[in-house]
Amino acid sequence: MSTHTSVFHADVVGSLLRPHYLAEARDAFKAGRIPKEELTSVENRAIDEALRLQEEVGLGVVTDGEFRRGFFFDQFARGLDGINTGTGLTAVFHNKETDTAMEVPIPYLVTEKVRPNGTLEAIDEFLYTSAHTDRTVKVTLPGPTLAVICAWHKEHSRDAYPDWLEFAEDVTEALCGWITQLGEAGCRYIQIDEPNIAQCFADAEWRQTWAAAQGIEPDRLMEHGMELLGSLPSAAPAGTTVGLHVCKGNGTQSWIAEGGYDDFAGALVRSAAGYDVYHFEYDDERSGTFEALKSVPDDKVVVLGLVSTKWTTIEDMEMLRGRVDEAAQFHPKENLAISTQCGFASAAETAEERKITDETQLRKLQLVVETAREIWG
Repeated sequence: MSTHTSVFHADVVGSLLRPHYLAEARDAFKAGRIPKEELTSVENRAIDEALRLQEEVGLGVVTDGEFRRGFFFDQFARGLDGINTGTGLTAVFHNKETDTAMEVPIPYLVTEKVRPNGTLEAIDEFLYTSAHTDRTVKVTLPGPTLAVICAWHKEHSRDAYPDWLEFAEDVTEALCGWITQLGEAGCRYIQIDEPNIAQCFADAEWRQTWAAAQGIEPDRLMEHGMELLGSLPSAAPAGTTVGLHVCKGNGTQSWIAEGGYDDFAGALVRSAAGYDVYHFEYDDERSGTFEALKSVPDDKVVVLGLVSTKWTTIEDMEMLRGRVDEAAQFHPKENLAISTQCGFASAAETAEERKITDETQLRKLQLVVETAREIWG
């Protein structure tokens, strides 16, 4: 396990808006109208364009936009035997007007003991992307409690895993293997996406309506989930930066949970101290204050998700600079960074589906870079 050697003061989370031609090609492939090779060619074109976009705005770390994925985490399901298609959880998002702003069925169920099947799509994602850019390439992987919430079902999964924790442990073992393989392939920045553990810590209503209703004891999820999450960085080869992104649901102009990071940040330091970079969303009032950052050791990088991927309003640079100054009261400014609060299209949305235009995406990425330059040079 290594610690970071440089700070990307302008960071990027993961997904980008899908071009229409990519969405159309994916639909055609699913319908059997085009072969896999043609879809891959279209994905390559879209990734090349996404890389040029990120390079042109000045980002030093880039992703492939997660353009080969349907959900931001679906490659883990294809990489494990034992997870099959079938609706388990339905993710319910809300906003200020309604408790049911959107519903997203999660199409995975664990019905057998899981084991890696030799398909690690993240390696292919990295190898293609790194061959087409000179910037640092970040690859994202889901965390263990995300896998539990999205695939374990209290009725359909009990024959394979009477206890959800056993499933989480098997997923963690697979993730450790994947992290090692990615690092050995040359990936120097791996990000673990783990929204559910933060949702559980922050939002009492989520603990009851989601976790408890699923037969997943919230206290056990927080305790053991954090322990498993904390075991992942040790799998990374020396020289690999390992980041942790924790949000509370990235729906279209909606979210799943709300609440600050105060309790979560303290637990994170105790159980998951091996990460080099922590991504916290701070794009609105539901994320609490920066005081939680007091719990994070000074030598860690904290990326402040100050620019929203949910809303079309372009944030004011002076406001962002002021927010960074506020955060610097609790964490060294040289180890702070800014980014969007989450990806632009966690579920492979186009601009129309996401209700945020390509132009808005561009301007927000530019704003992240320009603000970082103003603050850190």
